[in-house]
Amino acid sequence: MLCRSCPDRWLRTLLLAGIVLSAPAAWSAPRAIQPFVAETWQELSVSARRPMVVVFSTTDCTHCPAVIDSLAASIHASRSAARLVVVVMDGAGQEQALRGDPHYRKANVLYAFDGDATALRFRINPDWRGVTPYVALIPAVGTTHFYTGAPPRDALQVLLRIPSGH
Repeated sequence: MLCRSCPDRWLRTLLLAGIVLSAPAAWSAPRAIQPFVAETWQELSVSARRPMVVVFSTTDCTHCPAVIDSLAASIHASRSAARLVVVVMDGAGQEQALRGDPHYRKANVLYAFDGDATALRFRINPDWRGVTPYVALIPAVGTTHFYTGAPPRDALQVLLRIPSGH
């Protein structure tokens, strides 16, 4: 005998499965924007137990969204344990807009500068003049490398441990 509620039950089961399967992507998006203060860079660079890609951006940067998207896709495709951190230099006070931006939502952690931007940039890298996107590749062990714009493919491959044939 056929159960009249079976189609409804299947529909509910499929809907629930869709929600459960899509939930990890939503959970990985940053829930809060953290303040990036003078000590933050030291904490990030010293505490890197796994590779980290840090993108410094501004809300008016035309190239930043594509760089963030590309780096997020590379990290995801590599199945690496690397984390994507985005720091919005002019994001203080714009938390709601940042949370709604689809590019920033791809970050594992999202920061906004909190303090004198020039002093914060100098603390990160004295040679950086504020051009964005500015990308730092932080390996779990080794030296941090900085790039204005997207990092070279080979540098990202080394960080994510992707074989050079890919």
